[in-house]
Amino acid sequence: MPTSEPWHLLHTNSTHVSFDGITTFNESLLNEFDYTIYSNGTLSNSSRCVLAFGIYKPVVLYNGTIFNGTKCDSPVDPIGARGALGIVSAVLFAALIMWGLVNLRKHGQSHLPVEKQFRLVSRRWPWYWAIFTATIGCISGFMAIDVDRDYLPGTAIILQCVFYYVSLPTVLAAAWEMTRHWGSFEERKILDEDPFALKQDDKRSKIEFYIPLVFYLFAFLTFFLSVLRVWTPITKQHIHTHTAADERFQASSILAVFAALTILTSAFVSSHYYRTPIPYKIPIVWSFLIVRIAYGIACAFDQWEINLINIHANPAWVYGLGYVPMVGMLLTMCVAGWREENEDVVLIRRRREKEVREDMEMKERRKSEKQGAGDLDPKKELDKAIEEKERLAREEIYRMMA
Repeated sequence: MPTSEPWHLLHTNSTHVSFDGITTFNESLLNEFDYTIYSNGTLSNSSRCVLAFGIYKPVVLYNGTIFNGTKCDSPVDPIGARGALGIVSAVLFAALIMWGLVNLRKHGQSHLPVEKQFRLVSRRWPWYWAIFTATIGCISGFMAIDVDRDYLPGTAIILQCVFYYVSLPTVLAAAWEMTRHWGSFEERKILDEDPFALKQDDKRSKIEFYIPLVFYLFAFLTFFLSVLRVWTPITKQHIHTHTAADERFQASSILAVFAALTILTSAFVSSHYYRTPIPYKIPIVWSFLIVRIAYGIACAFDQWEINLINIHANPAWVYGLGYVPMVGMLLTMCVAGWREENEDVVLIRRRREKEVREDMEMKERRKSEKQGAGDLDPKKELDKAIEEKERLAREEIYRMMA
């Protein structure tokens, strides 16, 4: 970024001054409207800033209006490494948007009657958040183009930072909903086998009721503290200690850690109560998430050299620790979603397998009855058959009520 010290003016005569020997201004008019020419080639006062060097030749009218002026934050420079990597990341996020939509269609379809306890929108939430996160990441990546091209920091750096910091609570929500839905599906499989296998008023159910509230509290506070703020000070790169490492960013980064720990706790709770191992996608996504959060903590606690807000930060740090983890998380979710089946399809197959097993057991039972018919009590066998029919009827009624 060019420096902005007042320029040593060249007086062409008693009333006019020159910036570079080419562009000439009326000195009295500049003083009247509080305009100053700076060493970075800009002409500005408290309300407006324009370029005033080379081909940029603004004209100050007698009422103080600037004619033929180019704003100081105009994209006049070539794209640098930050902008190029921003384009690459934006393209990756765009591809993940499309893949997320494919998975949303695949897993969001219903092939069974909707159950009251397991609503259809529940399985869609992970993909809603994933698509939203990818969209935000795509916008933030494209904004990096003008961060390189702008002569002075302006709207582009603000938009890139805003969308980048919005992506943290949304990617937390995507990871959370993926983990929560995995536990919900494990519960559904158990109840599909035996509707009375799990109590609905035990410790497990209470944990599953309150833990989403805890997570979304942390996620909302992360969003509130890091995003809902005044962003214009970050264009003044020399006062970074008051914008990039203030108490709000620090508190937000710490709350993100608690949100990530809540996700991990939910995974272990589901694994414990449903007696099933945690799938590979959860620890992989969680690992990427921790890298993203750790980078945010480092930036919040005065690591200015690697901070996204610093327009001169090394892009390798910014994208390697800030954007790559998000791409890795969403890619893991999309690959897992592509390999996994729709949960209704899984349940249909499990029910058919159960029916086949029951038919096989019935055939074995009939065969044993024929072989040892003299040893069996017909009355007891009839009672058993009636009880079995009643049990199947109760299960069917339970499914219809649900």
